[in-house]
Amino acid sequence: MTTRLVIVGPMGPKREYVLSEHEPVSLGRHPSQRLQVLDRLCSKEHAVLEWASEQWHIRDLGSRNGTYVNQTQVVGSRPLVSGDRILLGNTEVIFLDDSNQISSASATRVTILPGLKQPQISTVLQHRASSDDYRPADVISDASELRQDYERLREAWKLQRELAFEVNLDELLRKIMDSLFDVMQCDRGAILLRNPATGDVETRHVRSREDDQSDEIQISRTLIDQVMDQKVAFQSNDLMGDDRINPTESIIATGVRSSLSVPLVTRSEDVLGIIHLDCLYSTNAFTERDLELVKGLANQAALAIENSILIAQREEQQRVRERFSRLMSPALVEELVSGNVEIAPGGQSHKTTVLFTDIREFTSMSQRLEAQEVVQILNEHFETLVDVVFDHEGTLDKYMGDGLMALWGVPLEVDDAAYKAVAAAISMRDAVQRFNEKRRRDGLEEIYIGIGVDTGDLIAGYMGSSRTMNYTVIGPPVNLASRLCGAAQAMQILISSNTLEAIGQRIDVEALPPIALKGIGSVAPYNVLKLATSAT
Repeated sequence: MTTRLVIVGPMGPKREYVLSEHEPVSLGRHPSQRLQVLDRLCSKEHAVLEWASEQWHIRDLGSRNGTYVNQTQVVGSRPLVSGDRILLGNTEVIFLDDSNQISSASATRVTILPGLKQPQISTVLQHRASSDDYRPADVISDASELRQDYERLREAWKLQRELAFEVNLDELLRKIMDSLFDVMQCDRGAILLRNPATGDVETRHVRSREDDQSDEIQISRTLIDQVMDQKVAFQSNDLMGDDRINPTESIIATGVRSSLSVPLVTRSEDVLGIIHLDCLYSTNAFTERDLELVKGLANQAALAIENSILIAQREEQQRVRERFSRLMSPALVEELVSGNVEIAPGGQSHKTTVLFTDIREFTSMSQRLEAQEVVQILNEHFETLVDVVFDHEGTLDKYMGDGLMALWGVPLEVDDAAYKAVAAAISMRDAVQRFNEKRRRDGLEEIYIGIGVDTGDLIAGYMGSSRTMNYTVIGPPVNLASRLCGAAQAMQILISSNTLEAIGQRIDVEALPPIALKGIGSVAPYNVLKLATSAT
């Protein structure tokens, strides 16, 4: 069990910081802080994490831009629960407390033991409720039965109201357990959820009526598997009196007399986990009606838990979309969001095709034109070129004055990257020609571009400061593509021999004499004329 912070800078790689037991942690930009946050919008001494009242708290230290937890500004101090997102300037700090998956009011621990035998089962309920759960009032003569049915409906309505607008999973699980304790005469309860990555169940919330730190719940692996695989709810009574079970092998080795185990089943019949309740001192503590009540509440709880998980997933997907929608085509962004591809931070070698383009004689043009017209030209020009990059499955790396840099092969792999990059370069040239035709009709000055392309191995990763960190590339192909772009004449596309070799005979080119490129030496480029007829 560990408590840790996951620090995520803007567009930057994640790093983790493990909190020492009960030791305060200061956060800020100054090197003297226990956890230094390199963010210009973060104050030198921004906030502090402190242990108080058996829980971690965060306290703002009068920071200039404030401290926010889950988009709410911290005033003074506030407690933290696992999953809370702390915002310091442009840096997000995620608080993860494995130990806090168990209620902070109880030190109860849950252990799943494969060696434990399953207890004698008194009642089994299938997931789907029978049609006669509630009999008509005019056929019920027992007032206690009516009261019980009313209480079931009241608790279901109360739980629905409590869970309607709760999206934080930890808080949601706490409310579910509180509702169960309100209606059930149980001593302990646990909610276990399936980890989608591993498929195994993990303890996410535990509550005990008595704060006993030595208390340990031991649950049979066989029972859990049966509840989840068969989607059935189990009621067990007088466990210690079950002569088929050795006391050391009982479902709970601390004198449990009665227990309930109910699956959390969604409307789509997916099993999210299990709710387990037990009673330490009373035999026959739970009735079949109790089991039906908990099963009904579990159905509502499963819907709320599923919604909470989906909301968290969609929030993360939206963050990914916002980060990368300006860099790559919508189709590639959706591949990233769906999890089909993953961008790993920094320092990885990739074979990549790099394209540079900029406007010829733009400096002199900008001196002749009004600033507003220059901005308008660049906006229209870049709008067209970026569409071309995305249409050919490329990624926009950056804008540079009147030019841009695009990549094929990182951060996502692209089939036939070199060919698609050169095809994009030809489309850019065609697009600028159409752009000039319109400007000629309007009596405006035309623009001309040069393009350089190279292919080779380079290093891709997150680079820059904590505030301006971006995913980019460094290596010889970047330098050569940039130099070829600078050497290209108006409306000329220069590619390297590396790129031509990767493409083969699918483009028509003109071999040019060697040229001296600054910092590189003599290079014999190729002028791209058009796509070869067969390729077209």
